[in-house]
Amino acid sequence: MSQERRQEIVDAARRLVERSGIESISVRSVAREAGIGASTLRHYFPTQADLFDVLIEPALERMLPDLRIADRRVAPRRRLTECLMQYFPGDFMRTEFTSMWFSAYAAAVGPSATEHGTHTLERMSAVSRDRIESWLVQLESEGALLVDRGAAMLLLLTVLDGMCVQLITPGTIFAGEDVQPTLEQAVNAVVR
Repeated sequence: MSQERRQEIVDAARRLVERSGIESISVRSVAREAGIGASTLRHYFPTQADLFDVLIEPALERMLPDLRIADRRVAPRRRLTECLMQYFPGDFMRTEFTSMWFSAYAAAVGPSATEHGTHTLERMSAVSRDRIESWLVQLESEGALLVDRGAAMLLLLTVLDGMCVQLITPGTIFAGEDVQPTLEQAVNAVVR
């Protein structure tokens, strides 16, 4: 019964996220959605961060699938570019979405940073790094990397984050149509 109850809580939290977004998640709102008391929820998830953790990883993995990374019929550069372009879905290029990205960083490291915001960003970043690492491991196993995996990871993370910052910077010369060519240049520097 304990695993069933835990899963009911997770399902309730997922419904809330689908209906009202991740910001709607709180101990009280999830408990209400699950039809249980907050103390029961805290038995399974002692902190709100514990609840977020169980939601973040599967959500990011759904948003960042492996696509064709293992399909050797497709050029390695193309496969990695396709995977990395998932960080910039069409909606992300709109100002309100890039602002949400920046807000997540502000909640984690800005002057109004919260422990919850910091933990959430740290967890999201770790899952994201794991996804990119798995793609690089695949290409490394094929002998397709031009540099060591650590160097490739650093360059790609820097370029991804830099593009996100540029997309929200007022007066920037960097635009949505610059994302793919810039990303392709970065991939060309690390993949055969």
